[in-house]
Amino acid sequence: MKKISFIIPLYNCEQYIQHCIESILSLPIIKSEIEILVVDDGSVDRGAEITQLFSQNHPEVRLIQQTNKGASTARNRGLEEAQGKWVWFVDADDRVIWEGMDNLALKNLLELEDIELVCFNYKKEFAEALIENADYSFQENIDGVSYLHRHQSLYLWNKIFRRSSIINYRFVDGTKNIEDMYFDMKAIVDMKHVLCVPIYGYVYNQLNFNSTSRSRSLSNLRKLSDDTQTIHSLIKKDISVMTGEKKDVFQFLLNLSSVGYIYSLVTLYPISEIRKSLKEYRERGLYPIKKTGIRKYDLFLLFTNCSAGVVLCRILFLLRRL
Repeated sequence: MKKISFIIPLYNCEQYIQHCIESILSLPIIKSEIEILVVDDGSVDRGAEITQLFSQNHPEVRLIQQTNKGASTARNRGLEEAQGKWVWFVDADDRVIWEGMDNLALKNLLELEDIELVCFNYKKEFAEALIENADYSFQENIDGVSYLHRHQSLYLWNKIFRRSSIINYRFVDGTKNIEDMYFDMKAIVDMKHVLCVPIYGYVYNQLNFNSTSRSRSLSNLRKLSDDTQTIHSLIKKDISVMTGEKKDVFQFLLNLSSVGYIYSLVTLYPISEIRKSLKEYRERGLYPIKKTGIRKYDLFLLFTNCSAGVVLCRILFLLRRL
């Protein structure tokens, strides 16, 4: 068995994919113990060709191709093919690093038998600087419910999952927004041992202006809204059959994500789209939103827990930009 599988969904990322793969190969791990699964999601640039050429000299790299179905489906394909004891999801325009305390060597962490998930810090790369995001300032081993209560930035790429702990979970096919949050919630909530370490292990690229996640076209905004409502409805359904601490933490995370969704409507969407989206959100039983228990968010909800309030906030937001 390989020690670790890197799963990279690839879509039109020819400018970055080689640097991404090279960063993985530079990690302090024996090359024969890793596999790099690049799942091409119907790219129309040279990204797949570059990966294929790269694999000719690096047997650790394998190109898997599919028609365009979205990053979630590409990651699911990677999970089906993965053979590693551990899984690390990496985006094609980002890169991995491993910087920190010597006693937290990556190879040593991957030998721990009781740990189900390793979480670490990351950096954001801008044109002028690398900005450190230190979510974890000290090492701790906690259960999944405690982790979800303390850490709400549920990204995929600053985590390494034990494959046996996520073998029964999949991403929601067809989604490309907040699918990582939902996968994390489902996978982590039942975990007994989540290890958080003060290591910098990832560089999140803020320079790729062609990234679909950064597009503000109306079609992308509609997709963002549709995906968000789909995921929120699934979380609501999960909550209905949960009890105790797990139910509480899922409700808390849903409330936080719902506030984020309303904020995105206020700051990004035309008023006609706001009205349409809120109507659908209400019909799904997701609106008005329950209080989060966090003062600044609940104050925001005081103004935006009705459609007229959201529209008014949108108008005020636009006026401030004049």
